[in-house]
Amino acid sequence: MPFPTTVRAVALFALLLIAPSWSWGESLQLPLTIPLPLLRNLIAQAAYPLAGEKAKILDAAHGCNQIVLSHLQLSEERGYLRFQTKVSMHWGTPVVDSCLTPFTWEGSVVLWQRPRIDGNWRLSFATADSAVFDKNNQPMHAVDLLWSLIKDHVHAYVDKITVDLAPPVSDVKAALLPMFDRDHQATALQFLAGMQPDRPLVHPESLSVNILADIALPRQTVNDQPAPQLSPQDYSRVLSLWRAWDDFLVLQLKQFAGAPLSEEERRILLNTMLTTRYAFTDAIEQNQLSTLFVRQQFLWGWSQLEPIFRNHLLGGSQTNILGYLAFFTANDALRILDSLGPAVGVEISEDGFRRLAALMSTESLQPGPPSSATDQRLRQVLGLDPLPDEPLPTDKPIPLPAAEENDPTSLLQPFPWRRFTHYFGLSSALAADQAAGQQDIREWTPEFVPAAELLPKVRDLLHGAATTQQDKLAAPAGTDDWFVTMILASAWQESCFRQFRILNKTITYTLSSNQTSVGIMQINEQIWRGVYNTKQLRWNIGYNSQAGCEIMALYLRDYMLKEKAPVDLTTPTGQRFLAAWLYALYNGGPAQMKPFLQRYKKENLYRAEQLFLAKFDAVATGEWTEAVHCLP
Repeated sequence: MPFPTTVRAVALFALLLIAPSWSWGESLQLPLTIPLPLLRNLIAQAAYPLAGEKAKILDAAHGCNQIVLSHLQLSEERGYLRFQTKVSMHWGTPVVDSCLTPFTWEGSVVLWQRPRIDGNWRLSFATADSAVFDKNNQPMHAVDLLWSLIKDHVHAYVDKITVDLAPPVSDVKAALLPMFDRDHQATALQFLAGMQPDRPLVHPESLSVNILADIALPRQTVNDQPAPQLSPQDYSRVLSLWRAWDDFLVLQLKQFAGAPLSEEERRILLNTMLTTRYAFTDAIEQNQLSTLFVRQQFLWGWSQLEPIFRNHLLGGSQTNILGYLAFFTANDALRILDSLGPAVGVEISEDGFRRLAALMSTESLQPGPPSSATDQRLRQVLGLDPLPDEPLPTDKPIPLPAAEENDPTSLLQPFPWRRFTHYFGLSSALAADQAAGQQDIREWTPEFVPAAELLPKVRDLLHGAATTQQDKLAAPAGTDDWFVTMILASAWQESCFRQFRILNKTITYTLSSNQTSVGIMQINEQIWRGVYNTKQLRWNIGYNSQAGCEIMALYLRDYMLKEKAPVDLTTPTGQRFLAAWLYALYNGGPAQMKPFLQRYKKENLYRAEQLFLAKFDAVATGEWTEAVHCLP
């Protein structure tokens, strides 16, 4: 549901005209919205503490007099909260060890309540009306004794129920404070200290207790000057900030592990991760990385994920309800504050990301370089099968004996680990493993294996990986071998079938010219970090092949086959079109969905796409190995 902000545009404009040097205050309503299922759970935690969500509100005379509440239901009716609870009652007269003439009744009570909140953020409920229902949920007229017991005990108990919203509000304040830059900390403290609750309102699906607060805004001046060039130190800090944001985004995605996500929801999660990561790589190449870029990604990411978070409110957890409430509120507050412009001083920070992460998860954001490991929870969320890591032949460049030295063919700088091993007595211990690893890698290195031997091996490897993924897909273009042809042509175009190369007297893995993508299928390590193990991508040709095929299948299934193609995919022309379209996404990500269609329509494909199609045609004919001229 939309969350209003009180923006007095006319008044602000008038103040600008008559007093351009003044500061002014902006009155805000920050949304604190409690969905009714979440409110129901909060009330159950506070007032139904026994096993099975029961509350024994009276137990007297050795059990002769008992009243037990259970099966709480909460809904909206005519602007009230409709509070319904089952009641089990046992009432008698205790005499010595006996209970004479016991009265028993089972049914339910409905109370229509008005929510209210005090200055300490304690939410309570005042009963405006009530009704009694029998165990078949039919309305009944309560007899004097029954009504008296309900009024004296059930009404009294329910009217004392409170939900303490002070902890999530305090968490919101703690998460917001580091999001203000250094020059606006005093303004931020005053803004946060002045937060007060608005009057609670009941909606069909939620209860809103918006936060009222005033924030001082200095006079804004027009600044046409371009942003200053980042110093190396500033650039390093921004890069670290983006990595913290990326870790935070992944942590948000992993909250849905085990949730019953729809196909569309999974696609949104995948698209959010891929879009932000591809935009990051573009910003790096175009020298446009900045704190503003990170803030825009954060706000856009929340706009994508918020509906899914609210649909799967608790992320599978019943123990962190208030944490999720604070998480929603802090994110929405940042969006509103950012909309007021740079004068507010909102500046996304690593500390802010860590505090937001703590609201929804016990898993903390760890500073430092990214892990090379596969994140199986992330794969689960994206709908991918587990992908176990295999033993690696090596994870370091292999030095060559002097007699086998070759000219460098890769851009990767060698890792000079070998020279240090003799200082620590490691040479003997590593010798056997290195020999085995060297032999395994040599078998896939073109400088050691003639093309006539290497290409059949590579073809069989890629064919197996492609067939595994093809079996999970509907035939996309009417032929069984289309996907295999796609993979072979892609590996040819991407790496000329090279997983390994010779560089500076070492065997190492193939690295792209911009130093982002590795191996035979040129998997972008930044884009697919966590989804795949980066060491496996570098040093395991089978793993790299599987990953490339899986990525192709993912784009095909979750993006392209959901769109109406401009050609008949069952024709040869349609098969070529689909192959080029998929290759465009494989290289450029989801953002290439529509631009490729425009290029195709104008017959103005990128050079790489034209070269790929030539290779696709060659593989499709079956006589392609003789056309591979890029190997030694």
